[in-house]
Amino acid sequence: MATPDLSRKLILSLIAAVAFAAPAAAAVKVGEAVDITVLVSGQDGAIARGGAIHRDERIRTNAAGVGAFLFDDGTKLAVGPNSSVVIDSYVYGGGSTVKKLTLGATKGSLRWISGKSDHSAYRITTPSGTLGVRGTAFDVYVGRNGVTAVTLLNGSAQFCGANGCQTLKRHCEFIIARPGGNVTKPRGITRSTGLGVPVDQAFPFLAGGVRLPRGFLAGSSCAALTESDSSNGGGRPSKPLKFRSPDPKPNRGIQ
Repeated sequence: MATPDLSRKLILSLIAAVAFAAPAAAAVKVGEAVDITVLVSGQDGAIARGGAIHRDERIRTNAAGVGAFLFDDGTKLAVGPNSSVVIDSYVYGGGSTVKKLTLGATKGSLRWISGKSDHSAYRITTPSGTLGVRGTAFDVYVGRNGVTAVTLLNGSAQFCGANGCQTLKRHCEFIIARPGGNVTKPRGITRSTGLGVPVDQAFPFLAGGVRLPRGFLAGSSCAALTESDSSNGGGRPSKPLKFRSPDPKPNRGIQ
């Protein structure tokens, strides 16, 4: 009969053997990088063009870093400088669609362009609330203390914070939300955003300071950010907001 000490040692040895024999959970690929500028990093270090991105991965950029990513369902994500975004969940729905794709935006700027999945599958969470997607392209900024701003490019989107929701329906409409506070009513974006940072830092893709590949609404802008009229005395935009894009079908594959 084995002694208690011997039995204990045998049990521990078996547990260790099973632990070493069990394969590590494989990272689930959900898309790839189609364009990288300077430094963009993920769970395994620097991401290169053509490199895979995975479920549960956090994507970070440095002060000059920009990454453009294509998910397997056709969704496109661009991440601006000094930003951090995590792929919180990605559940396949069969074929080239997903049942659920959730991103957590914790810092900086991003551009989102919906893919081929049902709109209800998409969600972006921020420190100030949740953005529901309705067949849409938009830019998001998350700043200090979690303040969040969204500018709509096409389609529609609804942002819900602690004290209610607001729906963006028009090109270049803009909202601000703060943690635990209200969501402002949608209005046309101007250079006076009220975010406490320059507009080209909050929305670098719209302000024209960041290059994007074709298929990511490269060259899109809101007129109020790029056109001004000296007659208004302050160099502030005076023309109606407009939307311009050289990509007539933004939800198709990379060209």
